[in-house]
This record gives sequence, structure tokens and C-alpha cells, in this order.
Amino acid sequence: MTQTWIVFSAFRPDSDLVDAVRAAAAEVAQRIVVVDDGSGPDWEPLWAEVESVGARVLRADENSGIGAALNRGVRHALDAGASAVLTFDQDSTISPGFVDALLRALAEAERAGVPVAFVVPERFAGVSQVHERDGDVLRTRHSIQSGMLVPRSTWERVGLLREDLFIDLVDTEFELRCAAAGLVGVAAPGLALGHALGRQYARELFGRRIRLPGIPDVVTLSSPFRYYYRVRNRRVINKLYLRSAPGWVLRDTALEVIHFVNALMLARPRRALFMLYRSGWRDGGRGRGGRMSPELQEVAAEIVWGAREA
Repeated sequence: MTQTWIVFSAFRPDSDLVDAVRAAAAEVAQRIVVVDDGSGPDWEPLWAEVESVGARVLRADENSGIGAALNRGVRHALDAGASAVLTFDQDSTISPGFVDALLRALAEAERAGVPVAFVVPERFAGVSQVHERDGDVLRTRHSIQSGMLVPRSTWERVGLLREDLFIDLVDTEFELRCAAAGLVGVAAPGLALGHALGRQYARELFGRRIRLPGIPDVVTLSSPFRYYYRVRNRRVINKLYLRSAPGWVLRDTALEVIHFVNALMLARPRRALFMLYRSGWRDGGRGRGGRMSPELQEVAAEIVWGAREA
């Protein structure tokens, strides 16, 4: 019998997390873990609410990043006998039947002889996660960890998430590691998970909206501090997987560079974002992981996006 556990990572969440846990509890009863990634004492009332709707809260003393937080929850679930673990961000709320849909897709792929790494919804934040169709099986690429069902066999074969990456590209590295081990990500047909991927800003030149064929007139930007991690972790991942997945890695790198240039043009002051880029590139080359330094956090806090929200 399949025993699926759900793990949420959370850092200073709002009350929407209570609704997300309540929805998850309807799917897997008491097999829910929420890992507080060092939110601090002000969040204790919220954790009490989360526990009241069916989750166990594991508290961390300091913010160690999404990889470490999820790993702590995954270890708890596996130690309790989980046959599969489904991970979520704190702002992901599922619809009824979500878990069953993932489990059906897992069973169907295994019957087709596919060595499954994990199962994700077909669409995440309105974007397809499907790379190609293999008969009735939807193979994925660029899979997001929120909404990712990982069988116990995958955790045991390839290991847990890389904690030193801290936040961005943690799921990308995991997916590439699974692929290097001969495992395939698959998608549950028709299943979708809503999510907000950063904020969208108008692409403008001299105060006028730019509309060109094939180029969207908006750009989606993350919080400024995350660009340090995106650059650093991209360099780490490229070093690890360029030989095993050259086309995949080179394409992703080219798209990231274009995005980094767009972000730099919109950053105010630009020198601050450039400093994050330079530091991320340097630290990635040196193999420095973990949380960014307090000095860089201060630099990131100076940055605002010089564009109108779309």
C-alpha cells in the first residue's frame, strides 16, 4: 500500500499556509510535515494553527535554505515509512484529487517500463512541464519541486536535495542528477498547480512599451537577492553536468544570460546587481555554498526594479 507524505518548506509565511495544509490534509490525513526554516518567535501563533489542521511542524533555529528545510521533512517522512514524498512551497494549495492524479501517473509510467525519477503536474503556474511524449507517458524537463512526488526508491538511489545551493536551482540540480542516473521525470496529464513566479514588469524603452514579434512586452523578475544564487548555482550546475547533458545545460545557460542582461538593465542601482552577479560567479567558481554574506544581503537590499509592474 502506498504511503504518501507531504512536506512543506516555510519561511515567514502568511495565513494562506493554513489553507494549503488543510487542503493537503484532505488528501493524506495526518502524514504532513511543515518545516519552519527559521522564521522566528513571531510565527508561533501561525504554527499552532498549522498544527491544528493536521500537520507536524519541525522548527529550525536559523534560515538554512529550501534544500535543507525540505531534506529535514523528507528524512522525517522516510523514517516514518513513507513510500513517496510530495514536496511543496509554502504558497502552493492543491485541489481535490491532486495526490491521486500523481500516483496514477506514477503507476502508469512504471507499467510502461519507464524508470521514474518523480512525478509533477503537467502545468505549473500556467507553464507546461512536459518535454516530450513517450506513448501515453509525458516526460518532463525543467520540473519545479513544488508539487513533485518523489518515490522512496529515487531518494535512496540519488540522494536528497543539495543543501549548499540554498534556494534557486535546487530542483534543477536534482532533476539533472536523476537524469544522470538514468531516471526520468514524468507528468500527470491534465493536472495543474497554480503559483506566482516573481513579478511581471513592463518592457519599455524611453517610456514606451516594447512590442516585438516573439518577444513578450513583460519581463518576470525575482526578488533582487535571488540573482546572487541564480548566478552562483548556475556556475556550479554547469560544472557538474555540462558533459552529461550539454544541450540541456547550454540552452538553459543562454536563456539565463539573456534574463540576467534584462534584469541588469532594469536594476537601480545597476552597480549593486552587477556586484551580486560578480560575487555569485566568483563564489560558484570557488565552490562556496550556503547563505550569501551579510554584506551582500545589504547590497541586495539597495536594489529596486526601475520599471512599472505590468
